[in-house]
Amino acid sequence: MNTMKRIPLLLIALLLLPVGLSAQKTNATVKIKQPGIAAHRGFHQFETSAENSVSAMQLAVKQGFEGTEFDVQLTGDDVAIVFHDAKMQDHVICDTPYDTLRQLPAFTLRSGETVPTLDAFMAACSQALAEQRQRGEQRTRLFFEVKPLESIVQRYHLIGQIIETIGKYQLHDDIFFISFDLDACVMLAHLMPDVPVAYLEGDLSPATLHEKGITDIDYHWSKFQDHPEWVKEAHDLGMTVNVWTVNTPEKAKEMLRMGVDYITTDYPLDMRTWLSEP
Repeated sequence: MNTMKRIPLLLIALLLLPVGLSAQKTNATVKIKQPGIAAHRGFHQFETSAENSVSAMQLAVKQGFEGTEFDVQLTGDDVAIVFHDAKMQDHVICDTPYDTLRQLPAFTLRSGETVPTLDAFMAACSQALAEQRQRGEQRTRLFFEVKPLESIVQRYHLIGQIIETIGKYQLHDDIFFISFDLDACVMLAHLMPDVPVAYLEGDLSPATLHEKGITDIDYHWSKFQDHPEWVKEAHDLGMTVNVWTVNTPEKAKEMLRMGVDYITTDYPLDMRTWLSEP
């Protein structure tokens, strides 16, 4: 009698086993790859820090963000500086000599630093990344935005300085070029084929850029809303997909679901939280 009672119980257990396994598979969640976080114009969320400053870059590296972004343009006398706006106190930067810009109050940033030259900024990047490697931390990529220039001569001068300065500080492996200037992207892709280059404008498909030799894309989040298929298209072509500038948790999670590789944001600490939330 005891044996007969045990057999039905065993059969019931065996019948229930596949159902349990099936339920486990159904309830399991697929882990989405976390995109890297790029600090837009560095980490400058504090009142004592300033965008595109050396200290903002250093803070982004110390915080361990996967990227820190900055803008580079040329003065009227061919000095490459790290600054975003095309004008400084109504002075058009590409038409104004460096020494004139230095006399302007806006040349001193809210952090107390002055607008850095490209050479000074790259020297500070080299030191910050060397210290990061010594600490055994993951690398922070330098998202190097080349600002558009209408003058072809100035564009050549700027790109020449960029190549020279990157070589001087041996930063080839750390740079990720980005630009709204399609011609500059094409030039950089051909002159520095080992350095990734991403176009920013968002008006061309990944396939079109790939044909031009541009290796990656970096578009505003709205472009991916309009063309969600571009993420897969780019990945199928071996291109990295970056998105800018994402400053809300809703947009962050939307881009996460799309599968982008890097998210540029003004709030990198908050972005860490947003991406980790269910």
